[in-house]
Amino acid sequence: MRNAFFKSSAVALAGAVLLAGGPALATPPPRGEARRLACEGPVVGCVRQARHALTEVRDALGCDHRAPFPVIYVQLERALEAAAAKPGSFDEPEWLAGDLNTGFVNLYLDAYRADQGSRAVPQAWKTAFDAARTGDVNAGQDVLLGANAHIQRDMPYVLASLGLARPGGASRKADYDRFQKVLDRAYASAVEEIARHYDPVVALADARWNPLAGYTASRLFRMWREQAWTHARQLAEADGPSARKEIVRRIENNAARWASLLNTVHVPGYRQVRDAYCQAHHRSGVNRKPTSRRETRPAHRTTGVTTVPHRNGDAVR
Repeated sequence: MRNAFFKSSAVALAGAVLLAGGPALATPPPRGEARRLACEGPVVGCVRQARHALTEVRDALGCDHRAPFPVIYVQLERALEAAAAKPGSFDEPEWLAGDLNTGFVNLYLDAYRADQGSRAVPQAWKTAFDAARTGDVNAGQDVLLGANAHIQRDMPYVLASLGLARPGGASRKADYDRFQKVLDRAYASAVEEIARHYDPVVALADARWNPLAGYTASRLFRMWREQAWTHARQLAEADGPSARKEIVRRIENNAARWASLLNTVHVPGYRQVRDAYCQAHHRSGVNRKPTSRRETRPAHRTTGVTTVPHRNGDAVR
């Protein structure tokens, strides 16, 4: 039943946005590409499935500058898995840790796979991927750029598609806010992993690497999640295609503007510093040189908006 609900919700999401004249959130998969994640069975198993898929992405990237974002994401899924296994953590675990988490992870995997295949991605994701591919930014900025695109751009669509209220009418906001506590628990260990394997500057105080002085990463995540809920409510309450189109435009532009702001600070030559550090400290890079230029600096570029299915599979740390 949960799988059927998730599939119907995904269809409703795509339909709502297409009716709004906004970006297509699903396109026919390329020939031979497997299906996206679907939540089937126990909720904990759904989270574990998502974690395995994200771990696969993280490990495949190696020292690629896109890797720090899935590092954060894997740790988040670990924390969510532990919370979902504990009775009483959420009022509606099937929604929060099941359908919402699965749908949310799918949109990141869609964007990542599209970028891998040189297909178009939403502007906020394009800025994040381009900065990771060519920019002299630090790993903390890569995390923020990915988090901005995923939270401010992707989250409103998933929330609106699944509904902001339970069948009886009670708001799901309490569970949504509880998820923030899961994120808070995962953040410290994720930062330690990034500093240990990818970029030591991330271990410094937020103000030393964050291009937005006065805002810690944790504070930004909280702000963005509140904005995502507001945009989801506006999208769900929009009266007709014209109103929905305006909300979609607002969501896309807001995420794109934040991405541009986060991408303003570059330190010439820092890319080489990060690459050298990662090759010396990464779990797959110790005593090993890159086998190809693409391993640390892929050459393809993308524009526009689309998504693609993700190949499911387990991965081992």
